[in-house]
Amino acid sequence: MRNNEIKAFQCCLESAEGGNHAEQNNLGNCYQNGIGTTKDEEKAFQWYMKSAEGGSGDGQLNLGYCYHYGIGTIKDEGKAFQWYLKSAEGGNYMGQFNLGHCYQNGIGTIKNEEKAFQWLLKSAEGGSGDGQQNLGYCYRNGIGTIKNEEKAFQWLLKSAEGGSGDGQQNLGYCYRNGIGTIKNEEKAFQWLLKSAEGGSGDGQLNLGYCYHYGIGTIKDEGKAFQWYLKSAEGGNHMGQDNLGYCYENGIGITKDEGKAFQWYLKSAEGGNHMGQNNLGICYRNGIGNIKDEGKAFQWYLKSAEGGNHMGQLNLGHCYENGIGTIKDEGKAFQWYLKSAEGGNHMGQNNLGICYHYGIGNIKDEGKAFQWYLKSAEGGNHMGQNNLGYCYRNGIGTIKDEGKAFQWYLKSAEGGNYMGQFNLGHCYENGIGTIKDEGKAFQWYLKSAEGGSGDGQLNLGNCYRHGIGTIKDEGKAFQWYLKSAEGGNHMGQNNLGTCYRHGIGTIKDEGKAFQWYLKSAEGGNQNGQNNLGIYYENGIGTIKDEGKAFQWYLKSAEGGSGDGQLNLGNCYRHGIGTIKDEGKAFQWYLKSAEGGNHMGQDNLGYCYGNGIGITKDEGKAFQWYLKSAEGGNHMGQNDLGICYHYGIGNIKDEGKAFQWYLKSAEGGNHMGQNNLGYCYRNGIGTIKDEGKAFQWYLKSAEGGNHMGQNNLGNCYLNGIGTLKDEGKAFQWYLKSAEGGSGDGQLNLGYCYYNGIGTMKDEGKAFQWYLKSAEGGNHMGQNNLGNCYLNGIGTLKDEGKAFQWYLKSAEGGNYTGQNNLGYCYQNGIGTIKNEEKAFQWLLKSAEGGEKYNQNAVEYVYRNEIGISNVKKKQNKLKYKCNNCKNSNIQNNTCSDCELIVMPKWTSGNYEVDKIIYMTQSDENANQWEIWSWIDYSKLKNIEYLAEGGFGSIWKAEWIDMPEEIFEFYKSNQVALKKLKNSQKISSEFLKELTANFQCRNKYVLPILGITQDSMTKEYAIVLRYMKNGNLRDFLKENKSLPWIERLWLLNSFVKGLTVIHDKGWIHRDIHPGNLMITEIHNNSKYKFVRLGDLGLCRLASETLSSGAYGVLPYIAPEVLNKYKYTQASDIYSVGIIMWVILTGKIPYANSACNLELAVDIFNGKRPKINKGSPQCYTELMEKCWHKDPSVRPSASMISNISEKWIFEVLYDKKTVDSLMFLNAEQKMQDEEDSDLSSDEFIHPEAHLISKLLPSDFKNFNIDNINFDGR
Repeated sequence: MRNNEIKAFQCCLESAEGGNHAEQNNLGNCYQNGIGTTKDEEKAFQWYMKSAEGGSGDGQLNLGYCYHYGIGTIKDEGKAFQWYLKSAEGGNYMGQFNLGHCYQNGIGTIKNEEKAFQWLLKSAEGGSGDGQQNLGYCYRNGIGTIKNEEKAFQWLLKSAEGGSGDGQQNLGYCYRNGIGTIKNEEKAFQWLLKSAEGGSGDGQLNLGYCYHYGIGTIKDEGKAFQWYLKSAEGGNHMGQDNLGYCYENGIGITKDEGKAFQWYLKSAEGGNHMGQNNLGICYRNGIGNIKDEGKAFQWYLKSAEGGNHMGQLNLGHCYENGIGTIKDEGKAFQWYLKSAEGGNHMGQNNLGICYHYGIGNIKDEGKAFQWYLKSAEGGNHMGQNNLGYCYRNGIGTIKDEGKAFQWYLKSAEGGNYMGQFNLGHCYENGIGTIKDEGKAFQWYLKSAEGGSGDGQLNLGNCYRHGIGTIKDEGKAFQWYLKSAEGGNHMGQNNLGTCYRHGIGTIKDEGKAFQWYLKSAEGGNQNGQNNLGIYYENGIGTIKDEGKAFQWYLKSAEGGSGDGQLNLGNCYRHGIGTIKDEGKAFQWYLKSAEGGNHMGQDNLGYCYGNGIGITKDEGKAFQWYLKSAEGGNHMGQNDLGICYHYGIGNIKDEGKAFQWYLKSAEGGNHMGQNNLGYCYRNGIGTIKDEGKAFQWYLKSAEGGNHMGQNNLGNCYLNGIGTLKDEGKAFQWYLKSAEGGSGDGQLNLGYCYYNGIGTMKDEGKAFQWYLKSAEGGNHMGQNNLGNCYLNGIGTLKDEGKAFQWYLKSAEGGNYTGQNNLGYCYQNGIGTIKNEEKAFQWLLKSAEGGEKYNQNAVEYVYRNEIGISNVKKKQNKLKYKCNNCKNSNIQNNTCSDCELIVMPKWTSGNYEVDKIIYMTQSDENANQWEIWSWIDYSKLKNIEYLAEGGFGSIWKAEWIDMPEEIFEFYKSNQVALKKLKNSQKISSEFLKELTANFQCRNKYVLPILGITQDSMTKEYAIVLRYMKNGNLRDFLKENKSLPWIERLWLLNSFVKGLTVIHDKGWIHRDIHPGNLMITEIHNNSKYKFVRLGDLGLCRLASETLSSGAYGVLPYIAPEVLNKYKYTQASDIYSVGIIMWVILTGKIPYANSACNLELAVDIFNGKRPKINKGSPQCYTELMEKCWHKDPSVRPSASMISNISEKWIFEVLYDKKTVDSLMFLNAEQKMQDEEDSDLSSDEFIHPEAHLISKLLPSDFKNFNIDNINFDGR
């Protein structure tokens, strides 16, 4: 063969040198292709030149080709065009073809598709297969002529039948796609086979494609590979690209990424833009070569600039994510736009994403929807998925869950794992279709098996919760593991939860921490929140509240409702940051508004308690309602509390019960506790202690410390179960150790009383201490008791006071009562009756009988009401200079003048005593006396006659404000002394006694005045609206025993004051025992001992006669007028009988010598049957003939106070039961001896007077008893 070529070459050479232009062209061809000689493109060019210049059309054609591609000469497209033109005009159809190609592509001339078409038509009509093939291309695409696919098909058919490989290849394309003819893949395959076998690289490429996908023939990846190989080895760059794809994916050949890279490189370097794109993918992902994002970017750039829409897509991705170049979302958008406009469906999808989220462009959901739609309709499965998302959420279009489902279905059926995931979600939740958990499971399974992290995550959820399949925690764990290892951050979070709780695997908090950490660092908000929990509580890692706060913050800022909730907790409690209730409120608000039901519950708590916001119970109720309706069991419990107590809404115990029930059934242990409380007390339901016990049991077993405490109560008291103090103790212990203040309190009570355990006051003290330090107000009270009484610790009244104070300030009524007691008696603090009164009053407002009784004690004893000192609030008088009431200590605070008093009684001694009261810095307001101008007393009204004067009522019209504020009345009593126009020594003695015995239990003097008409002096006294004891008992014949005891106690306290000051009253009888009541409560009555006119010092020797009311005068006084304090006690005994019976002693006897003798000889009033023994025994001691047997006033006061305490607080003592029995008998029947109307002897004296003259020589030795 080689010898023949040499001979041919020699012949051509001879002929060419002889001037034959045709042979000159052939000789050039020999030199160009090395036929029969050494290849020499310069000589080829020279002989083509000779041939062309000689007019050979073929020579002109080939010379143009040399200039076109720079073969043997410098490339010159202008000269190429000129020589193609000569050849074409000379009728050379191949020259006409190339000339048409120049006009079509603007090679060496201005682009002109019409001329291109004309020259290709000439070439085709001249029989050129290439011309016919390219003319078909013009008709197919409307280049230089009207588009006509039928003509295109016909010209391609001519070219193919003429043997053109390219024509056969393009004819196959027409049959494959039905262009200009009926679609026929078998004919397509046959023509492509001819083209390929004829050596066409494009034909070989497309034939490989047919075998690859089974188009017109049976699918055969091996043959596909072989034809791609032929095409590639023949230099076809698209073939090289496809061959690389085969090697990359193991199609028809063993997978070999290195060879894949090499063929992509050949294709790319050959200018194939798809090859350039695929080479970029290799560099980006390190396929067959070292990963190099910079080179990836460069090859994507070449591909994109070359118009490859997939390259444009990938280049946009590089700019969007800063891969191999600086991140530039604007450029990313532009390249996605080019890709999308070029018809690339993934580019259309990505462009939709840019418009959707405003990436590199202004956000435009409408345009996003349109591009997703184009992508989806173009068959892109990711675009179909995103279009479904738009329809589901109404993004850029009207919300339509049915259409969303349909597009998800298309995406899923097309194999898109995200579409499969979303389709599963639709089936799981019934979105756009009927709910079908089985189908949901199947689609999640497809998505998961396809490698979708989200699909693996949800498949794990299905196995974990038994959704559409049998519950299998082991498989749940495995799928969470796949999702997590694949980088799915929610999967990492869920895997952490599996390790945390031992779900499908062995519990491992360390691994849980690690997976939460991965999830958190990957930006998953749930993972960040859980990581915060681990740091906060030191689970699987060292406790670090600062890091906990930081991760909660990340989670919260990322929009996690749980993260916002926990961040709110951090700010509220100062965990890992400075406490800030305002910020706590704001984060709870974000969490709540985002639909987090626990956040709504906490927000409700903020509004309910004014945490970080103004307290608003209405808003608290509304947020609790949202939380509860959202299914949050704590919210349901709190909503129940609102209905229970009428917080932010009308009280409704029925609704309270229902919400507690929902909370309890949902497993909330506080709700279970509260439901137990409802059943125990019949709140919103029928009382049922058995059910109460059961719900307390559930709450307790669930670890609720309040439930444990209440369960202990049930066992202690046998509520809904058998009484069992041992179990009560055990549950109190659990509650206490869990930190419950009530549990600690009750555990202390158990140790104190030896309930269910050995009595141990030391442990009782310790548990009361824990309870108290934890803020339990009853615990604080009990701790105060321990310190007060030295129980389990050293006695310390100061600490007792401090703990009572904490308890009281916390609102505990018992603590308030005990604090009042401390202030009242100066225990651990300075005595302060006003504070005592205030705290006891608060205690009573709690509604408990014990505390209300304490207030009764306060009111009846006027404790604290009168405790404002003169030095703190002086009585003010009107200044004669400025006329303002600002004079204190004789000084006007307005005009700053020293003003001497303008008043005078006319008697130095009286003025002196008045001034002494006014200048006493330690005096109480009601202990200060005034000289009262008689003209300031109005509406003077006569009341009664006394032994030494008359009693009147009046109104003091300019009573000092401070006095009025105490008594709440300006009414006063006047005691006008008979024949007192001149001050007598007896009058001064009465004033002195009153001055020295000033006390609230002694009827107080307010001042002294003088009748302007009669010139009689009068003592101005507190007005006692209920009169004296005699009149009061006459009007109140059936007093309860507690009232009788109060009457006794209150008057004996006054006598105790007089005796303690060293005085003897000497005139005790019912007329001098004055009764009044609290100004705002007629229930609280008390006695004040008055009329100290006969009061004398115990040390004073008396020689004058006896004064008083005979039945109340002690026997020893009747015998030689021997007055002692014991003589007053005898009077007390008779008063006790009066209180007991309501009668007048010896009413049917004249007050004469005979009665005196009887009294001296032991006659005493008759005692009622059924009278309390303890009372009668004390009474009999008081009126005992022997003064030394009689008790002191303070003893009677203490005993009567003890009785009051026992009766008032229902203490079941021997004495209190006597009073209780007497009370019952008094109600059932009246004593027949005392029930009839009382006969009063005309000479039975009821007021004090000097005893008759026949008493003067009264001596037991001189009396003839037989002559009576």
